[in-house]
Amino acid sequence: MKKFLYLIVPLMFLSLTFAQQQSISLFGDVNDPCLGPTLSPNGKYIAFSKSNYIGIYIYDIEKKTTAKITDEVAAGFGIQWSADSKYILSRPAYYEDKIRYNAVKIYNIETNEVKQLTDYRTKMPSLPYWSANYDEVLLASKGNIESFESKIQIAPEYLKAKNDYDVFLMDDKIAVKKSNGEIKVYEPLQGKKCMNLDVSPDNQRVVFEIYGGNLYSMKTDGTELYDLGKGYRGKWLKDSETIVYMICEDDGYTFTYSDIFSIKYDGSNKKNLTNTPNKHEMSPSASYSDNTIVFEVLNEGTIHLMKIGQ
Repeated sequence: MKKFLYLIVPLMFLSLTFAQQQSISLFGDVNDPCLGPTLSPNGKYIAFSKSNYIGIYIYDIEKKTTAKITDEVAAGFGIQWSADSKYILSRPAYYEDKIRYNAVKIYNIETNEVKQLTDYRTKMPSLPYWSANYDEVLLASKGNIESFESKIQIAPEYLKAKNDYDVFLMDDKIAVKKSNGEIKVYEPLQGKKCMNLDVSPDNQRVVFEIYGGNLYSMKTDGTELYDLGKGYRGKWLKDSETIVYMICEDDGYTFTYSDIFSIKYDGSNKKNLTNTPNKHEMSPSASYSDNTIVFEVLNEGTIHLMKIGQ
């Protein structure tokens, strides 16, 4: 496929600001570790999981209460909120004779209703994605896209500014599906696998990792590809310009370092938000309502909340 992308390496990337912010430890400990925090778009709830991503739990930030949504295996991995903060999309699993079976489900956090969109199956290598209008759930693999009616309705005020196309990973590449059904597939770096994709609130840009490589941002039309340097699990802030992510190191067995950073989509204004050598802050998630982020501290088993400036 002809390559339409170009690579921009900003000069300002070389500067790094240390801007340690103060975080608040909300819950969890080494005896009952919590992981994978995902902040709801309205900033009111934190969805999280327990060891090995078993179960989904909801923490109400204002009420300081926790509710269990499900205790299914793998349910807490790669979960996605709906734009109105009422539903969670997940790929839970179960094992039978050491064989894993996966399904796609939607959980209503207000009513505890569960919608199962697929039968349990052995082959489901990719995570499901919401369509831009949330009327469908997409599951892409091996060049094919399955779509399932979500049977939920999202009020127009919650939808993205330009929501006439869907953006998701397909076979380790970035796919854009237009409302007329046309699909454009981008391979930002030829022969390199993309992973951990996140779409900006205005639906105009994506941030993603290259397997074994760096963190990148790109417009959803395949232009303006920026190399952001080493980084993992990037998430967009509400301005659709700033990305929070982690930089971590390990010795081949355990993590030896991890901090949370922020950076502009073009690689400028890079800041270390945590800068704590004795804590391993990981897996940031951002609210679309303000500049609140949450993250896990791996070596403490805790979930932290932080208000950041830009």
